[in-house]
Amino acid sequence: MNTAWAQKANPLEVSFKTLPSDLIQGPKVSKIDDLKGKVVLVDFWAAWCEPCKEALPHYNRLYKKYKDKGLVVIGINEDDDLKERDAFLKTHSLEFAIYFDKSKQMVKDFKVVALPSLFVFDKNLKPVALYRGFSDDKPQALEKKIQELLK
Repeated sequence: MNTAWAQKANPLEVSFKTLPSDLIQGPKVSKIDDLKGKVVLVDFWAAWCEPCKEALPHYNRLYKKYKDKGLVVIGINEDDDLKERDAFLKTHSLEFAIYFDKSKQMVKDFKVVALPSLFVFDKNLKPVALYRGFSDDKPQALEKKIQELLK
């Protein structure tokens, strides 16, 4: 299995303290503390990014399968062309929360250098993995990681 796209996130460099104020769709997270005790995926994406668009339905499937067991998926949209983003969202039924990072503060806080970038947080909101890009084996490897963290 190719796991070259998986990297350990440095807990000292990734700080998950806030969310953008612009919720586009899905369930709103009132405050970050509400996420403690849950496994959290934070995905940075844009509609112009083909690997992002390929990955999102897989994250939605995982969300639907594990949300009742404690998985939260949060999409952070980085689009500049909102019409392209909105057109994509109209044609894809994504159930998890999607926020718009209008100020680009989250992308700076997380030091995102490429899209898609998926951060995985454990139940203590500590980053345990960073996945950049997308490959065919990613959903299976990610599901295994989620199952381990939900135990």
